[in-house]
Amino acid sequence: MNHVPLLPQTAPTWRDSIPQDAPPRPRGRAGHFRLAGYALRRWGLAGLAAASLIFGYIGWRAWQNDPASLASPAPSAPLRQITVRSDGVLDRAWVERTLRVPVGVRLMDIDLAASRDMILRGGQVRNAVLARRLPDTLVVTLEERSPVLRLRARESGGAENVLYVARDGFVFQGDNFDDSLVASLPWLAGVTLGRDRSGVGFAPVVGMEAVSDLLGTVRSSAPGLARDFQIVSLARYALDGVILVKTPEVAEIAFGGAEGFYPQIARLDYILSELRTRPDPVPVRSINLAIGGRQVPVAFEPPAAPPAASPARPAAPVRARPAAAPVPAATVTPRPLFTL
Repeated sequence: MNHVPLLPQTAPTWRDSIPQDAPPRPRGRAGHFRLAGYALRRWGLAGLAAASLIFGYIGWRAWQNDPASLASPAPSAPLRQITVRSDGVLDRAWVERTLRVPVGVRLMDIDLAASRDMILRGGQVRNAVLARRLPDTLVVTLEERSPVLRLRARESGGAENVLYVARDGFVFQGDNFDDSLVASLPWLAGVTLGRDRSGVGFAPVVGMEAVSDLLGTVRSSAPGLARDFQIVSLARYALDGVILVKTPEVAEIAFGGAEGFYPQIARLDYILSELRTRPDPVPVRSINLAIGGRQVPVAFEPPAAPPAASPARPAAPVRARPAAAPVPAATVTPRPLFTL
């Protein structure tokens, strides 16, 4: 009986369980060249990325410190057009007068930061954005302040000027406002108008947000009553938040902030309607709406005392003269004047 010898089985080693993904080592000159080329490509890409970061940082710093140095070498055409976009009354003619751009100046030579400061200097513009539109157009976008009150101010030894106060309390000199809009603005009283820290502008007026809410409410709910608001005083606002208003019928109307302005205006309209129906109208001194509630204190002017009778005198002969034309009576409302 023949026996076939069995071959010995070799046990698996750790080399068989780990995948061998590493490429074989290059043999010869061609393999070394391929390996060197691969290393050079990797280092070249890394160097290019590093150079891009360095030059990008240098360009960013130059743009932050001196943007004109980057813009000046570019070819530029002379400025031919200024386009103005505004949410108010200022137009392209006002922008041209304010900037005073020289004739023939190149678009890239215009200092946008300095031009923006010139536009914001008057105070009527709250925010301005200037941008170049190649090849020859300057685009100016304006966000304007709307006037809420007006006031008269006189410089020491100078003429009187009409200034305007916006909702944020900013005092500015207005341009291009319609005459009907200016005539509808009440006068401001009861505050001290002074200069700001720069000495050029004016310090903001505190309480103008509440005044703007009051005037907006009365204009939307009682337009006829809003036209009678002549003077708005903030003399008591810092003390107790009360706004005083003067009209032709009432010397002083007090509005408070304890409740909304709409119910106060409704009570005022009702009181004035009742007073107009009285057969013997009496001048009203004050109406206090600031205390709130349905009870509204109303104070009247005291009746005028009759003139004392003078002793009779013999009538002297008077030469007859032609009768003069009657002079119509006029009601003059004193306007507050601020001296700076």
